[in-house]
Amino acid sequence: MTAFPLAASLSAARAADAPRARTEDEAISLAHGPVFLAVEELPDPFDTPAAAEQAVPELYGSGLYELIWRDGWRVAMRYWRPAPPAPVARTVNAALAKPMGRARTPDDARALLGAPAELAREVIPKLYVDHKRLKARWGKLIDNGLAEIVEREGRFALALSFWRPIKAPGLPPTLTPFERTELAERAAAPLRAEGPQEELDIGLFERLAPENPDIVLAEEGDGRFRGE
Repeated sequence: MTAFPLAASLSAARAADAPRARTEDEAISLAHGPVFLAVEELPDPFDTPAAAEQAVPELYGSGLYELIWRDGWRVAMRYWRPAPPAPVARTVNAALAKPMGRARTPDDARALLGAPAELAREVIPKLYVDHKRLKARWGKLIDNGLAEIVEREGRFALALSFWRPIKAPGLPPTLTPFERTELAERAAAPLRAEGPQEELDIGLFERLAPENPDIVLAEEGDGRFRGE
């Protein structure tokens, strides 16, 4: 298995003293936060494969480089790059829509959550017909390494990296101050019905007949007169 360099830029990744990691978990541990496997081309093209090999001795056999043709011979390098701070939330939907904040390290995420945190990657339930439409909607998250496109049921979905609390088995999660404030505001807000309340002799699964308001229609049955 290839050990890829961990660096914030291509030039830093090519340095001899750049740290290396074989797996994403190893790279996350070294970076103290989310990472992604970047593929970046060296700035200058080469006239021949031999010229590319002379400039990049590890071109063949290392697994780090790839020789490609596009208006000349070009060399692309793979390396682990630290991703921007990941969203902090209890669920993947909340991480996408309304995170509590963003963090790079478990300690930063813990300060927001009020509990130990772990970096997770979960798939958003919404499915897209093709990956182009998904990329158009979430391209920024994908490009910076916080998300990736995955296939589900013949369609495409977004898998997002985010910090979530580590919940002990059998114990409910502890609410953060922000969540407690939001819950208190919701509890204090008056409840509003979707429509006027029906008269008390109208059952939950009953309604008045439009042609005769003295007849109550039920889900199973022909109806009864009001007051029966």
